[in-house]
Amino acid sequence: MGNTSDLFIGLLISFLNFGIHAVLTALIVVATRRAELRTHHHGIFVRLSTLLTVAVSILMFAHILEITVWAAALDLMGVQIVNVGSFEFAFENYTALGYGDALPKNVRYRLLGPIMALNGLLLIGWSVAVIFEVMRMAEFEIGKRPKRTD
Repeated sequence: MGNTSDLFIGLLISFLNFGIHAVLTALIVVATRRAELRTHHHGIFVRLSTLLTVAVSILMFAHILEITVWAAALDLMGVQIVNVGSFEFAFENYTALGYGDALPKNVRYRLLGPIMALNGLLLIGWSVAVIFEVMRMAEFEIGKRPKRTD
């Protein structure tokens, strides 16, 4: 019974994190378009650096927020972790780092770590796709400009 409820809870938290990531991805679209308009008169280095900095900063915030959601869920569920706090446990699992030093005290919660890892890997992959899209967008905008003939 414990494993099934852990999977269900893990899916709910994952869906919440997918929603957070979707909202912040939309924010990246808006923010990079605004940054592109404000830097259109600068060279490609300044424009691309600005666009990537905006995108990666928002993505970093998204991942920290998503890890915080996992840690808060662990705290609300009363899950006690051996050797570390809930935020560090969530961070290790979300990034699939897994030092192996942190485990829930209660065996009932052992599936939460792998679910966190799957959630984190999916969202990190999504972030990589967003970063590449920002770079592609910048490259596309450069290609639209008329070439100088001096």
